[in-house]
Amino acid sequence: MPRPFGVTLVGILVIIAGISYVISGIVGIFNADLRASVGLLSIIVVLVLGLIYLAVAKGLFDGNSFSRFLVGIVTVVAFLFGIFQLIFVSGARWNGLFSAIFSLIILGLLFSRKATLFFTAR
Repeated sequence: MPRPFGVTLVGILVIIAGISYVISGIVGIFNADLRASVGLLSIIVVLVLGLIYLAVAKGLFDGNSFSRFLVGIVTVVAFLFGIFQLIFVSGARWNGLFSAIFSLIILGLLFSRKATLFFTAR
């Protein structure tokens, strides 16, 4: 079965998110004002999520079910973290909202019927 467009789009979005999260994490580690406003733990979580996304992105393109599973788990964590930021971190409310919406889009595409057929056929 050829790779559905939604899976390709998820792979691209995961790479973009991974790069964005890693850059944000690195900037946050070296920026005292950002560390003070969102907290070091938040920055570390973002950095780790980004590294995991980048590590498994290729597997999504190849139809690797384990990569799909990991991206699903990391995306749920990113969604919950986005909701946490939206509610509790005043300096990162917009970031939290964007992260939560972005995560829902990834999950919707990753677990669509066509994507499920693609990953189970591999």
